[in-house]
Amino acid sequence: MILAIDTGNTRTKWGIFDDKGMQIAQGALDNLEIALLPDALKEFQGFRRAVVSNVAGEAVATRLNIGLAALGIPVLWVQSQAVACGVKNGYPQPEQLGSDRWAALIGAWNTHHAPCVVANAGTAMTVDALSGEGEFLGGLIVPGYGMMRESLFTGTAAIAAATGQWRDFPVSTADAVQTGALTAMAGAVQHMVALLEMREGRAPVCLLSGGDADMLAAALPRPAFIVPNLVLLGLVLLEKTSV
Repeated sequence: MILAIDTGNTRTKWGIFDDKGMQIAQGALDNLEIALLPDALKEFQGFRRAVVSNVAGEAVATRLNIGLAALGIPVLWVQSQAVACGVKNGYPQPEQLGSDRWAALIGAWNTHHAPCVVANAGTAMTVDALSGEGEFLGGLIVPGYGMMRESLFTGTAAIAAATGQWRDFPVSTADAVQTGALTAMAGAVQHMVALLEMREGRAPVCLLSGGDADMLAAALPRPAFIVPNLVLLGLVLLEKTSV
């Protein structure tokens, strides 16, 4: 079995995959609770390796290492490469691309083999373009839903923290904030979709992941596929091709 771990800015998501790449279990922890990871995994045995994407920094990596060492699992720490699993990295310095974005692109390409826009709506939102030849063309990074709202609540005097609803024409401040944040996120996705469609001559597949994927999908004017475990799928593929 393979243990795939995706540690983002706020949460750590994990999945257990069999030797055929099928997911058999999954879970998530707040990054402040990573010490609980061994307890979450204690009922599972026979791990061949753990494959990890971590974009939360060295302190979190250290806590992950301690937890995985307690379970006796060898660890592969993923770093973005120039080429892997059919995907070519468009960054001049490939290792500077976030490992979570790289794994998501790997998962997207090996699932669809078609032009894709891959949006991961978490603490920050990334929106990446993948060509019909498997080339990562580039992407956007914008504040995520919670970060947008928090910036308004803390940076303005007249906007109080309140939960609103999506409205075509908001007539309350709470609804305006809610709708504004989601519209801004959807606009970034739509912008990339339009650019990629123009380049490729066909509509790309739009894939959404991350904790706010459901809200984002509802704000988009065109269908999108929600793939909660896209990063984990890519990590498993990268583990299979590693030496």
